[in-house]
Amino acid sequence: MPVDFQTFVAIFTALLVFLTSVVLSYDTLEFTQYRIVLPQWAGLLLAAVTFFTVAVDQILRGFVRVEEAERAARRARIEAGCRAGQIRFQLEPNEDHRRQLAAVLALLEEYRQTL
Repeated sequence: MPVDFQTFVAIFTALLVFLTSVVLSYDTLEFTQYRIVLPQWAGLLLAAVTFFTVAVDQILRGFVRVEEAERAARRARIEAGCRAGQIRFQLEPNEDHRRQLAAVLALLEEYRQTL
């Protein structure tokens, strides 16, 4: 399953937050054979990049919420139309109500995958 862009940004942001906390907490990282000196400007630069990616992540999450809200509203409108058509047809089974039910059914079949 491919990872979408928003998920990639969220994972990348989490990694940057972790790295930023490490870089801002230590002046030097010492391993068994290596010693890495971390200048203060590197930590501040990483913090700025992290802030930018957090902002992008939140904007993308907002777009996803808006898209999901629009999808839920569309689903509710279609379901309401279906129920109204069923009730009209049950109360008075005429050709107009039959056409309305057929139109709602066609709409449901068209948008079945996105609902």
